[in-house]
Amino acid sequence: MISVAAIDARIWQAIVAGAFVAIGWIVNGWQNRRVAAALRAERTRDVHRALYAEIASCLANLDSPEALAAYRDAMAARMRDDPGFVPLIPRERNDTVFRALVAEIHILPRVTIDPVVSYYSQLFAIEAMIADMRGERFRALEPERRIAMYEDYIALKVQAFHDGHFALRMIDAYATDGRNGAMEEEARITREISAGFDTAGAAARAASRISSPGAVRSGRSPE
Repeated sequence: MISVAAIDARIWQAIVAGAFVAIGWIVNGWQNRRVAAALRAERTRDVHRALYAEIASCLANLDSPEALAAYRDAMAARMRDDPGFVPLIPRERNDTVFRALVAEIHILPRVTIDPVVSYYSQLFAIEAMIADMRGERFRALEPERRIAMYEDYIALKVQAFHDGHFALRMIDAYATDGRNGAMEEEARITREISAGFDTAGAAARAASRISSPGAVRSGRSPE
């Protein structure tokens, strides 16, 4: 006949074994979450770096709002002097990286995904405008209407310059100081705009740094 003490010992053995199994599940789950968070942070960093490089390259090609305005005025003057002149608008492709990563764009934190999407939305508007200006209907327009359309086209590029500069600053701030740093940078940009500062003036300098020092660091996990 099995004694009560023997039964109690078996119960305690089962309890201890169950406790070890439960602890193993907890530790394993914690380790899995830690690995997943590290992989997500690494992928966020990679996506940020790739987008930063593409945006910076485009900003470098745009040069500056002042350069764009000067080119606009020169082209408008030529169209006025020669009513038969129709500028050839080249096709552009400044979103190759974005299109390749669009399925993963959701891994970015809100503080950077918003300015990035805003910038690329502006590029899509420019592409649509270019398609219209390369058509026969544009060639058939009166000179003043062609000029107005061309000026709108340059205005879209100027806005893309500002949007791109904003996206670069937000990516850099997030890579350096995480979500809080990016939110502080966003507030700083808002204050600069309210004060009338030319926040895009630094965009040319940012664009010349194809890889931001901050973006090289491991990205924070999205918050």
